[in-house]
Amino acid sequence: MSDKCACKGSFLDRFVQPSILMLLMKEDLHGFSILKKLYSIEVMDYSSLDPTGLYRTLKKMEEAGLLRSKIDAGSEIQLRRIYSITDEGKICLIFWIDTLQDYRKRIDSLASAVRESVRDFIEYCESEENS
Repeated sequence: MSDKCACKGSFLDRFVQPSILMLLMKEDLHGFSILKKLYSIEVMDYSSLDPTGLYRTLKKMEEAGLLRSKIDAGSEIQLRRIYSITDEGKICLIFWIDTLQDYRKRIDSLASAVRESVRDFIEYCESEENS
């Protein structure tokens, strides 16, 4: 089975948005800094996050009014886009609290249902190993 299979949980892209908003609550950041912070964040594993996907997400979030960006003209290396959270983004982040708690309840319920549906198969496999 592939390590990239969704069943391995290697990347839960739905959680990128609240993570980005959470980072931008602390400070304005350019895209690469957001990427580096997501790679090192301990609340989620974003090690397989695709940089191109991140920039698409940032663009969608900006179009939705959750963040704004401006070109950092002070950068001597290259022009960089600096992102900041908007008031609408802050309100969105507050809504994420309830949404994430609801996800947790639904995920726990689904995990229990899946566990129950494969219980007999797991017991069979365990009995085969012991024989």
